[in-house]
Amino acid sequence: MAAIDALTGDILQCIFRIVTADAHKCLRYWKHALPVLAICRRWRELTIHLVYSTVIIGDGPVIESSYMPVDVCTSSDIGARNQNTNMDLLLSTGYIKHSRELVITQTPTEYPIQLLVFIKHALGNFCEWTGIRVLRLSFCTTIYNYELHSENGREDNARAAQIAQDIAEVLCNVDTLAIRTMLDNEMLIKFAETLGRCYFGQLKDVWWMTPACIGSDCTSTRLTTCLLRHANNEQSMPLVRPQQLKSMRLVPYTNKFSWQCFHFDKQSNNIVFEDLTNLSLESRHYGIRVPDDTPILLENELNISFPNLRHLSLICVNITPDIIQLFAASPLTTVVFEGLLENALHLQVLNLNRLSMLKVSTWFGCTISDEKFCTESNALFQSIECAVVVFSVDIDDMAINATDVYWPCLTHLELCSEYIEDLALDLVPRVPNLVYLRVRAFKAGKDETEQSAQEYFECLRQKYSQPSQSNITNVVLSFANGRPKSFDDLATDLFVHYLPKLRNIKLDNAV
Repeated sequence: MAAIDALTGDILQCIFRIVTADAHKCLRYWKHALPVLAICRRWRELTIHLVYSTVIIGDGPVIESSYMPVDVCTSSDIGARNQNTNMDLLLSTGYIKHSRELVITQTPTEYPIQLLVFIKHALGNFCEWTGIRVLRLSFCTTIYNYELHSENGREDNARAAQIAQDIAEVLCNVDTLAIRTMLDNEMLIKFAETLGRCYFGQLKDVWWMTPACIGSDCTSTRLTTCLLRHANNEQSMPLVRPQQLKSMRLVPYTNKFSWQCFHFDKQSNNIVFEDLTNLSLESRHYGIRVPDDTPILLENELNISFPNLRHLSLICVNITPDIIQLFAASPLTTVVFEGLLENALHLQVLNLNRLSMLKVSTWFGCTISDEKFCTESNALFQSIECAVVVFSVDIDDMAINATDVYWPCLTHLELCSEYIEDLALDLVPRVPNLVYLRVRAFKAGKDETEQSAQEYFECLRQKYSQPSQSNITNVVLSFANGRPKSFDDLATDLFVHYLPKLRNIKLDNAV
């Protein structure tokens, strides 16, 4: 094996890109990448543009993470975090002129206008900002800012809008914008709306996760990637030319959403997403897997097509056969569906046999009878011939008899319930092509003692004394935190004995 010094610069840069991949997300991750610069001159020359390409103001939660309250701390601690930055270092070394990305992660406390003023003053009027192409702005939620205040109401809203315009003038070359907040504050919404409107016409990529609306009078002919969380009707949705889009994620209010926001050419009734390869339609619920009971509307006068769509995700949206029919002619290779099992049957409109992967998830507490579950799942997983078929299902509160199901097409199965180990093993003969099994039994082992665990698994060993004919090679088991020490070993022995082709087994805590 060659010494690391013998590796070419190109190879080392590939390695350093992986090592510093998270440096742009938040100040804490950025600091973790700094030691790479101190190893030697060669490493510093190869990595300095990777680390110093991002200016960070604020040290809140990672912008790419799901929104959860930050660590409980005092209001003054939050204020100190808001002012943490690497900008002074980049200015003193002169490397700020090489920066291409600005990440602002702030946690408003009490009066958000003060925070907006701080952001404006922090940016100043440096000519170096002309190199910034990516702006990521996140307002974080804590126990301190569920209720925010305004001293002057309408005047503060106008001031927030002016600050957004001033920022857009200073950061004049931004073509990628990410704004994220769950704070339903009028002033912050006005700030986000104004900032979005200032930039929208020049953007190539937009990640819009805020209650603010950009407005239908805004137009884009450049967008290639977009995430629009509050994708409302045509009165508040910006007009987007569909031909340039390559990846799109919409989280609409389905009872209002209209495809008219992509009706760029008013002389034609055709909306053709020529270059779109990835599409995700998701429920409007923030981070909660709840099926939406209102279907996405489909205007009869519009002809919508996706001639090059490869990857389709339908997450908790109420789909109808008409919506699925939109994708029947698309050359799909991957379909991910999460929602009601009865809606998943609509997927049969597609040519599922040409897929490389189909994943169906029903992870929420849907009201469905045991008989209906077995009938519908059997109908779906009887004759699909694609390479990978994944079924993730929450069977809590169900009394399923394994002999009532038969899923010959499944290759991957994920089960979630309270106590499930024996059902998982009962299902093995009913899924002959299964190669991967995950079991999330979030109460298994919780109230067990060492002795009761021994007795429990002894009964299971007697029940499954003969090895199965299963082809399963990988198993993941997730049990209750605080289970007896012997619980994992006993479970491992049981699965290894019953699954003779098992190569890998992993155990962790069910969350």
